[in-house]
Amino acid sequence: MRRLNSLTARYIFIILMAIVMLPVAMLASGVLYISPWYKKQNEPYYPSYEVVDEWHKESKKMTPDDVQSVKKAFSKVEKSYKYKAMVYVNGNGETVLKEGAPVNLPTEWNVMTTMDFMKSSIDSDPFTVVSYVGGKKEAGFVILQMPRSYITAINREESPLYDFLTFLLAIIIIVLFLLISWFFFRSIRRRLLRLQDAMEMPNARNVPPKIQISRKDEIGALEQSFNNMLTALEESQQNEREEESARRKLIADLSHDLRTPLTALKAQIYSLKKEVLSQKGEETIALADEKIHYLGELIENLLSYSLLTSNKYPYKPEQTDMVRLVRTTIACWYDRLEEEGFEVDIEIQGDDIKSNIDVNWFQRMIDNVIQNVIRHAKDGQFIGFYMEGKGEEYKISVVDHGPGFTNTSGNKHGRGIGMSIIALMAEAMNIKWKVDSNENGTTFEFYYKNSLQ
Repeated sequence: MRRLNSLTARYIFIILMAIVMLPVAMLASGVLYISPWYKKQNEPYYPSYEVVDEWHKESKKMTPDDVQSVKKAFSKVEKSYKYKAMVYVNGNGETVLKEGAPVNLPTEWNVMTTMDFMKSSIDSDPFTVVSYVGGKKEAGFVILQMPRSYITAINREESPLYDFLTFLLAIIIIVLFLLISWFFFRSIRRRLLRLQDAMEMPNARNVPPKIQISRKDEIGALEQSFNNMLTALEESQQNEREEESARRKLIADLSHDLRTPLTALKAQIYSLKKEVLSQKGEETIALADEKIHYLGELIENLLSYSLLTSNKYPYKPEQTDMVRLVRTTIACWYDRLEEEGFEVDIEIQGDDIKSNIDVNWFQRMIDNVIQNVIRHAKDGQFIGFYMEGKGEEYKISVVDHGPGFTNTSGNKHGRGIGMSIIALMAEAMNIKWKVDSNENGTTFEFYYKNSLQ
């Protein structure tokens, strides 16, 4: 049953139907050719055998030497056929009754004239039928004459109608075959295009809807496989969402749970700093304080990353004076940078530059960059802040002279959670960014639009 529903079987059936219809068309053209439908509308058609049988049948009913019975038979034949002439010759060779306009009748009937009449009537026009009255030779005979065209179908040699009909029917069958083939392949093309449209996902996160299986053939099997793939993809995405949700919840819970003991540790370190300690003890306390501070930053980044990926981090964009914001952000870190021994270089160009951003998000991005410089580029003892540009696009650069790290760019999350947070926030605020790093240092660049232009 599956093979019968296949596209191959259906198209083979169409071809076989076309092959079978060709001889049928020839037969139909022959039937139409010999049928009276092709005769002139005012010209009848009688099969010759039918006329002969009917005339012999009526002549046997005639009574010899009874003119009335002959007239009665003539009247009956007249109702059934259009004739040219009917003649009654009695047993004495005398023409007793004559209706119509007979052709080639002799004036006297004897053996010779009768033979001449019969000879001249063979395959001639009019068509002539002779029959004995009452079925007896000695009782005389009756003659029926009608135009030969009444019993003759159209002659193929006289008219190209048969060839034309055959050619016309063959053309009709070929055209029908082509039309059916066109509809057949158009249906296949439509189904394939529908499948192609379903396969084109709007984006990587959305699963297209399942398609309805129209037929149980090869394309139907492909549609079923596509639906099965969608089912597996939906299940995979559902599992991925559940795992992502569980991971985010775990990060948020860990970040929250670690804050309490971390706060207690900070308090203990602060208390220890007030105690009289040896130089080594003070160094140990300072190192512990630094690690606890780093751990606090890491926990804060974990919590922020979890909120960002779940779209729960507050985002409030507004028109912001970028020059003032950059200066304020740098000022918050200036003392810390000097304590760490950094040479700070600041060069900010422009006065009235505004952009539609979230102030807290932008400060968090710059904070993460500065934290990254303090942790990984402290050996260079240099950090530079530069703001430049004109027209619509401006650039903010943060440069250090540290050992550098593997190059990365804005289309990747970068190095560590801090870099991942920068990537997510920059994408949300439509800020392009990139990182160039080598053995001579690292440069962070942020590109944003001036909304006043």
